[in-house]
Amino acid sequence: MKKIDFYYVRHGETIFNVTNRSQGACDSPLTAKGIAQARQCAENVKDIPFNRAFCSTSERAVDTAEIILADRNVPLIRMKGLKEMAFGMLEGANNDDIRSPMGQSWINKDFTAYGGENRDQFEKRIQAAFDQIVAECTDHDTCLIVSHRGYFYYMLEALFGENLDALEKENPNFMATLIPNASVARFQYNDGKWILLEMPK
Repeated sequence: MKKIDFYYVRHGETIFNVTNRSQGACDSPLTAKGIAQARQCAENVKDIPFNRAFCSTSERAVDTAEIILADRNVPLIRMKGLKEMAFGMLEGANNDDIRSPMGQSWINKDFTAYGGENRDQFEKRIQAAFDQIVAECTDHDTCLIVSHRGYFYYMLEALFGENLDALEKENPNFMATLIPNASVARFQYNDGKWILLEMPK
């Protein structure tokens, strides 16, 4: 039996966030605001006794995690399994036009026509990543996870059993407003079950 507490942080604001361009497997650096957001997040979680930390291998996530852990003696494990959904040839595309290939791929949750991932592939990768994390953890660990907005969105379905289609039908802007930069969500793994305790804020 294992009980593990998780705190999930989205990376700070990036240049691509500001210019409204897609950043899945590709990357863009944190802005000055993004660095400040990560520092504020570090202050917000200063009393959380992290003893393990995992992050996406993307620079924006690594930099955010390193800022949060700057005053702690906690090893940071970088995992490709925590990277954002891959958009293939649409990496860096503008997100403004819903009729564009990028817009339509988002609606269909499928980027395989452009060499990226689809919903099923991504959710299986999420499940595998967290299986690996749980295997490396011990009972009563407290873990920091630093990853991405889309990643948390698909986690809702992959780990917690939410129906994304239903959530989007109820609120078409659900994903866009779900997890602000450097916000924190809280969840728990308890003897094989994933329990969402607090949405990002």
